[in-house]
Amino acid sequence: MVFLRSKLVKGESYSYLVQSKWDRKRKTSIQETVKYLGKTSKISIGDIPHEYRYSPTVLAFLANNKKIDTKGREKSMLKIKQNALKFLLSGDLEGLRLVFKNFRKTGTIPEFYEKILRPAMYDIGGLWRDGKLDVGSEHVASNTVMRLIESMNTKIKPKSKTKTVLICTPDGEYHIIPCLMIETYLTLRGYNVINLSPSVPTKSLINHVDKEKPDLVLVSITLDEHMKSGMQLIKNIKKLKIPIIVGGQALKDKKHNFGVTVSTTPNFSELAKTVKMEITQR
Repeated sequence: MVFLRSKLVKGESYSYLVQSKWDRKRKTSIQETVKYLGKTSKISIGDIPHEYRYSPTVLAFLANNKKIDTKGREKSMLKIKQNALKFLLSGDLEGLRLVFKNFRKTGTIPEFYEKILRPAMYDIGGLWRDGKLDVGSEHVASNTVMRLIESMNTKIKPKSKTKTVLICTPDGEYHIIPCLMIETYLTLRGYNVINLSPSVPTKSLINHVDKEKPDLVLVSITLDEHMKSGMQLIKNIKKLKIPIIVGGQALKDKKHNFGVTVSTTPNFSELAKTVKMEITQR
């Protein structure tokens, strides 16, 4: 296994490529310097020996090191996404966990979602639309993503005595992945999240919203065919006088008249700002 180590010398960061090996005699792992890379700010993928260039740990370092050149970072990010895509299509959850684990050494969970997982899922959706991927393979990839995110969400605990956000979809809308990602991000930001997606019958959902009385309801609509049921759902929630934000792929680049706040940004940080603003103005 190889990875990069950095140290500060007179305020400047310098990096080394290090390999971890098992010493049979000592029965312990030892670290050997493979190559001195110089100033961290000037490292590019071309500085890495070819046999180690596409190691997940190296790619994660290059992708998230803000000091390296933009082209090198983009190339590293693309390679990580390709690795994730490969594991998604094969349904290899452990392989995907490894990609995530290596990315987390230098990047955040939201960055992994925005830069790796979501673009990979967009690619899979494109393959499906172009007839290059069957429904079964698309479901394998989606289920693998859901299992990864759900396992992470169970480990994230919200702060006590915090604001509550309820996430839902219209009846018949089964696209849950965007909701799971939003659940992760808002929980990390300190919100208590109730995720009722996907597809809860409208009457039951309204009853639950009335019972829980969250500080805000976030409605996600992915497919155009669910816009009508989405509008009806929002109309019913408005009667409870609870702030609502509606978003999702179905609203992108389209005119809409929901009478509530609409968020079509794919950026989690921007969405969080909108959530905070709506709750504050309540």
